[in-house]
Amino acid sequence: MSSGSERGDSQVHARRGPAERVGDVLARLLETTGLSRRHDERQLLESWAEIVGERVARFSRPVDLSNGVLTLEADNAVWRQELTLLLPLIAKRFNELHGEGSVREIRWHHRSTRRRAGDAAR
Repeated sequence: MSSGSERGDSQVHARRGPAERVGDVLARLLETTGLSRRHDERQLLESWAEIVGERVARFSRPVDLSNGVLTLEADNAVWRQELTLLLPLIAKRFNELHGEGSVREIRWHHRSTRRRAGDAAR
């Protein structure tokens, strides 16, 4: 009669192939779940200040970029109006910097009236 530990040992040593690097496994997992593309889109948002300039970036921010749709938020109606006039230029700069089609559409995010941390200093 075989013991439970012998059975467990044989299962532990049964491999499907050579060991894989954790980074390779994670990269494949991100790719198959679609999270790799989502991560790449989120990374594009890091270039906001470069695209609109430091001054405009202090009063506005990209909230999301998904499937070519960029969602923006501004601190107040004045900055939202200013950015609305700049939307074609913003899309053009994103596409020049990150590739044609990176931004196909821009929408506004309607946030609550809660102020961001640091707004009082402005």
